[in-house]
Amino acid sequence: MTRRAQQNVFDRPRDHQVKRDAVLRVAADMFNKRGYAATSLDEIAGHFNISKTALYYYVGTKPVVLQMCYEQTLDYCEMVMADVIASDDTGLGKIERYIRGIIVDVLDHCPCAIVHEFASLPADSMDRIHTRARNLDTNLLKLIEEGVADGSIAGVPPNLTELLLMGAINWIQRWYEPDGNNTLEEVAECFIALFSNGLKPR
Repeated sequence: MTRRAQQNVFDRPRDHQVKRDAVLRVAADMFNKRGYAATSLDEIAGHFNISKTALYYYVGTKPVVLQMCYEQTLDYCEMVMADVIASDDTGLGKIERYIRGIIVDVLDHCPCAIVHEFASLPADSMDRIHTRARNLDTNLLKLIEEGVADGSIAGVPPNLTELLLMGAINWIQRWYEPDGNNTLEEVAECFIALFSNGLKPR
């Protein structure tokens, strides 16, 4: 269940972008925890004690809300990937940096809708968003191949490794609770330790 914010951003005048970002974060959390089809705009509006009409003003229709969640998620993920690619780490080191960046920075700062709901996107954005997501997968695959080539990663099948890694990262949005027992930093360090130990040559 999505927790009501301690201070409702709609209780007093605030910047339009601040309110929209707050709505997207709550919407993304509901999409991830309940599923897109099971989440209504009425529920999202109810979280802020505003009408659905007011919600439309900030984010538009539900498919557009999903689109904006994906776009902001991809913006952050692409920034993390660009920084990782530019580093001089080994292949394994780059993957560790990417994992940490996704879990700590992306999940903490943007309304991440890391769910497989491409079919629910507006038709005019579906191909563009899918292409961006696939590009991230391709770049991660290249990092794994780089690690195998430089010896920092064991001779694992890169395609299967990429699928397992991203599947596990994407699932974090299903179960992580900000008010739970572990911080995102702790989740990231545990995640990295488990995957790094599995990828390092024996």
